[in-house]
Amino acid sequence: MHISTIIFAFLRQRLFSSLLTALSVGAGVALASLLIILSIESEHTFSQKDTGYEIIIGAKGSPLQLILNTMYHIGTPTGNISLETWERVQKDRRVKSHLPMVFGDNVGGYKVIGTTPEFFTTFQYRKNRSVTVLAGRPFAGDHEAVLGAISAQNLKIKIGDSITLRHGLSAEEAGAHDHGKMIVVGILTPTNTALDRGVFMTMRTVWDIHYHEYQEQQEAAERALQAAEQDSSSAVAKAPKHLHSAAHTHHEENHNHHESHTIPKDFTTITSIAVKLASPVFFESFVRSINETTPAQAALPVLEMMGLFSIVGNINGALVAIAGLSIVIGAISIMTALYNSLNERKREIAIMRSLGARRATILLLILSEAGCIGILGSLSGVIIAHISAFLLRPILEQALGATLELQLWYLQPWLLAGATVILTLCIACVPAWKAYRTSVAENLLPR
Repeated sequence: MHISTIIFAFLRQRLFSSLLTALSVGAGVALASLLIILSIESEHTFSQKDTGYEIIIGAKGSPLQLILNTMYHIGTPTGNISLETWERVQKDRRVKSHLPMVFGDNVGGYKVIGTTPEFFTTFQYRKNRSVTVLAGRPFAGDHEAVLGAISAQNLKIKIGDSITLRHGLSAEEAGAHDHGKMIVVGILTPTNTALDRGVFMTMRTVWDIHYHEYQEQQEAAERALQAAEQDSSSAVAKAPKHLHSAAHTHHEENHNHHESHTIPKDFTTITSIAVKLASPVFFESFVRSINETTPAQAALPVLEMMGLFSIVGNINGALVAIAGLSIVIGAISIMTALYNSLNERKREIAIMRSLGARRATILLLILSEAGCIGILGSLSGVIIAHISAFLLRPILEQALGATLELQLWYLQPWLLAGATVILTLCIACVPAWKAYRTSVAENLLPR
């Protein structure tokens, strides 16, 4: 009888127990592999060194928060900066290209980004990769919108549709802007970045919408005041004349703004500016000049993301180590199951020995049985990890605000599976050695 037939017979004899043992190993491998896959993908997504965002300028605060919000649309902005800062960047000879951005609203949960036409021309989201329009055209004027590939797909929006901006950064926040309607004129080609989840328009469009809303709020307050004054003639008679004059003057100012579409300086602020320098030698001097001589800050994405992953890497390593403990426990369960089963198979082993099987053959049988269980558990764990990663992809992308480029093949989980099989074989040496030393004479005696 061939040795493989005997191994199969051993496994089939203890099929349920073998499957449970393999499952315990597979669970540990699956968990550790999934953590490894997600770690690889998140680091690849958030620490790309070929990004077109060399320097990010924004309001003072956390530089990491500024970068995550600007590049990955995660979290809230650190604040806004004045147009004077952008004008200074425009005049700086060290700057090769720059792209201002204004955040603050959303369409169906996807962030609205006000920017300039340079977004479609000089801006590069990665080295030598520019934004292109898949359908339609770039925005050419105010109240025209261009959607990222994912936002257009998920919102089921096509060219020519009308969209409405909503307050805040998420769909669950306050209601829609009264003046927030605009026409979709283009859809971007997928970039596998957070740009795929954006809604793009001119900065003036964003400013204009918020200013019109402010005007209407002021006018509503004035109408309420006038109604209250009419209801109480005595109060009107006693009201100071300068109050009526101020209200009348403010109403005229608002009317003039509506007519001229002049947006006050307080409403023309910028959230961040993506800057690319003419030469790397200017990095230190440019960053220092912004941080020391302006109310804004200049942050380097590469450095900040390296710092983030030095922290996240330690946490992820601890999680993988915990998952590794479950693999060790699974391997020990294989040893325990085989060791306990030897008490039932001593007579079988003794009969095999009496029929000519050598000690080394018995040793090989036990190790092979353990190896089969280990291989089954490891393979199933790696496969489950890959399937889980693909199933969790939409949820993770929604949470991270970035696109994960998942692959069908990752080397690290398979290396982990191989190490698990080796660990299983090493631990199985204990019951294998016991089988190796089984006495033929003692176990063939009548019971």
